[in-house]
Amino acid sequence: MSAGSFKTVSTQLECPQCGNIAPIQRKRGKQREKGHTKHMYCWKCKEVTGHIEIKDDAFVPEWWNRAEEN
Repeated sequence: MSAGSFKTVSTQLECPQCGNIAPIQRKRGKQREKGHTKHMYCWKCKEVTGHIEIKDDAFVPEWWNRAEEN
């Protein structure tokens, strides 16, 4: 299996300071539970914050779902 052939799924992380929702890709076998904290840079706050994994509770635009199917 080549390095670029892993199946990924989209998940959403919410910044606790500004509420910005950032989608990220994770390998299927490396999914995290709802409420998991991932420290990453928020482009709105301009700092590293503890983003919270929100899974299916977030509003996901229709165009995002179509992009995952392709």
